Amino acid sequence: MKKKFTVKKAIYIFLGLLLVAALGMGISYLIKSNSSESEAFLTRKPVVQNMDDKVMATGDIVPREEIEIKPNISGIIDKILVTERDHVTAGQLVATIRIVPSVQTINAAQQEINSANLQISNSRINMDTQQKQFAMQKRLYDQGVISKQEYIGAQQQLQSTQQLLKNAQQQLQTAQKNLQIARTGATPELASLATTQIRSKATGTVLEVPVKVGSQVIEANSFNAGTTICSIADLNSLIFQGTIDEAQAGKLKEGMEMNIVIGALQNKSFPGRVTMIAPKGKDENGTIKFPIEGDVFNKTDEYIRAGFSANGEIILSSQKNALLLDESLIQYEKVNGQDKSFVEVKQPDGKFKKVYVKLGASDGINVQILSGLTKDSEVKVWNPSDKDKETLKEQKGK
Repeated sequence: MKKKFTVKKAIYIFLGLLLVAALGMGISYLIKSNSSESEAFLTRKPVVQNMDDKVMATGDIVPREEIEIKPNISGIIDKILVTERDHVTAGQLVATIRIVPSVQTINAAQQEINSANLQISNSRINMDTQQKQFAMQKRLYDQGVISKQEYIGAQQQLQSTQQLLKNAQQQLQTAQKNLQIARTGATPELASLATTQIRSKATGTVLEVPVKVGSQVIEANSFNAGTTICSIADLNSLIFQGTIDEAQAGKLKEGMEMNIVIGALQNKSFPGRVTMIAPKGKDENGTIKFPIEGDVFNKTDEYIRAGFSANGEIILSSQKNALLLDESLIQYEKVNGQDKSFVEVKQPDGKFKKVYVKLGASDGINVQILSGLTKDSEVKVWNPSDKDKETLKEQKGK
């Protein structure tokens, strides 16, 4: 019995020792965790650097003036003499058109010829009659039988008949030309100005040729916009067209300097100037946007293609040697009904203390700290990103 009692007592003592050891380890872990609070968070310090308060407009690069070349007569494309990227001068031949004769137009022109021939025939008969009458009136006037007034009247009647014959002959010539134009699209004496020869109206680069040989084209008139044969623009005179949010539109003025950043050219920046801010905004997916335009100064003669996407950076103000902090580290709370901004700053004992700060300008990433911090303040990263968490693990591992 005595031996059995001794074994049981030993087991109780062993279990008690294990419990005491576990309790000691737990208390030690809590003390260590509380003493290393600062190690559970990353910290960042403010930086001193220049900050620009700027507005960003999104848009693209377009020619200042783009001209669409259209025919003034309908027909079929016979030849295309230019391709995209070709440089053309004003008056240069870019395409020719083959006329498809219209039976209705030809019949109308033929009827005009027939009508003019009939008028000429009648006018000649009348003229023969008037010439005979005038000759008789002249003999009577010379003999003193009729008065001078009657003689002058006969003379005027003859001149009127001669004018009618001349008009009929001119109408015949016009009708014949109309018939030739209806059949071929031109007359020999106007070959260099023929409507079948489509010429450039300006000097520039061919941007687009939307038609092919054999395509049917429609003339441009007051009832029809016509078919575009090619579009031409001067790529040395480009502008930026974009939109800006309504909250920023009131800060802008015409004449402000801007930087045009073109992503397709490895984010290369070109100087520019705001030339237009629309007086009326447009609704884009529930947000009011205001169109703006700006000149683009290509001082390096870089080849910029029309249609490149671009961003227009307009600097409103510049802060020199500003104390800046990552804006994501700023926290907010209500104090006496007012929003207060604060950060948590690491103290000498390793703990963090709430510090209210006064904020200045922001560029969307960093915010200017006007008071509350110094460049040596260590601010808690209270909302770490995945990258921050990885950094924290690496620091703990070390």
